[in-house]
Amino acid sequence: MVLKQLLITQLMLYAVIIAFLAYLGVGDIAIYISLIILVYLVTIVTAHPLPPGMRRVSTVITVVLVAIFLYFAIIRILEILGVPVL
Repeated sequence: MVLKQLLITQLMLYAVIIAFLAYLGVGDIAIYISLIILVYLVTIVTAHPLPPGMRRVSTVITVVLVAIFLYFAIIRILEILGVPVL
C-alpha cells in the first residue's frame, strides 16, 4: 500500500511541475529533469520505511539521479561563471 501511495503522489507532483513549467514557458529540459529528480528524492525520503527489496532499488536510483542532478547543476554554475562548457 505504501508503494502505491508513493507512486500516485509522485505522478501527481510530476504532472503539476511539468504543467506549471510549461505554463511559464520554460524550454530548458535540464530544469524539468532537475525538478523531477528533486521531487523523486523528497518523496522517497518521506516514504519510509520501504520494503527491503525496494530500499536497495531506491538507493541505486537515488545515486544515479543525484549524479544527473549534479551534472546539470555543475554545467549551470560553469555557465554562470563564464567557463566554456562542451
